[in-house]
This record gives sequence, structure tokens and C-alpha cells, in this order.
Amino acid sequence: MRPGATDDPRRYPARTSALTGLISNAGGGRRAFVDATGASVALPAAIRRLVATDAAVGALLLDLDASLVGSAGALDGVAQVGAPRAPDPAAVAALRPDVIVAGAAGRAYDLTDPRLVDALRRVAPVVAVDMGRPTAARADLRALIGPVVVERSAARPVPDRPPGPPVTRPQLW
Repeated sequence: MRPGATDDPRRYPARTSALTGLISNAGGGRRAFVDATGASVALPAAIRRLVATDAAVGALLLDLDASLVGSAGALDGVAQVGAPRAPDPAAVAALRPDVIVAGAAGRAYDLTDPRLVDALRRVAPVVAVDMGRPTAARADLRALIGPVVVERSAARPVPDRPPGPPVTRPQLW
């Protein structure tokens, strides 16, 4: 790029799509995430509560063991926050999400009303993933949520007797 030229992601879609899902430290305990629209989104350091704007995005998040607390559209065991691609911002806010995940099509949010993005941004950061490219969407979501730590208690066999030589019992008869 020549000096003084603007770095508008819409002018360089191939370069921007290669950056999708890239995370960097944004300072202040936050990190930046470049989403499928080419926007850089400041995220909290830890993401524990997610809301999806439709069931397809929600199903992908559940498949990655993310902590999905709400979804626009029906998903078993997840609070419904509105119709698919038309979440109710008040219902989303009631769930106190760390991040809201939306689908994207053609480098734009696939919500039914573009004004919803601004309303949702007042609740939590909004990140878009390209659902037309499932492999990229999955990789972006993995980068977004980070490694999932599942605590499992290590099942250790409980000995029925203390270690050592076999215990002999005297016969009483």
C-alpha cells in the first residue's frame, strides 16, 4: 500500500478475509477480533456468556462447547431471545452476555433489520461469522471463545484394602 492511502477493508476484500478471526491484544485487558464483516471488535479478555442471533450460529457454538446462554430461534436447552435473525435487544440484555454472535452474508450482518446491530452493540460486542463458509466460521468461533476448559474429576480406583502385603485374618474356629 502506498503511503497516505487509507486501509479500508472494503477495498481489499481478499486481504481482509485472510484476517478474519485474527485476535490481538487491544490493551486494558481487552482483545481485538476481526470479524467476517472486516470490523475490528474489542472483546473482553474472558468470554463466558454468549448469545447467538439465530439457531444455526447457536448450534455451531454448542458444537464447540461454548457457553451459549441465549439464541434467537429455538435451540433445546437455550433461552430464546426472539425470532431467528431478529433478536429482542431487551431479552438479550437480560441474559448479560459477554459477546453476541451473528451470522454474516456478503460481508454484512444477516439480521432482518440492520438497525438491530446498533441496538445489540449497546448490550455487548457483536461479532459476525461467515456462515456461508462453515470451516472459516468454526475457526473464527474457536479463536473467539478460546480453548474450552472442561473440568473433569479424575476417577481413581479406590482400593478395597490398603497397599502392602495381603492381610491375613486368623481363623476363629
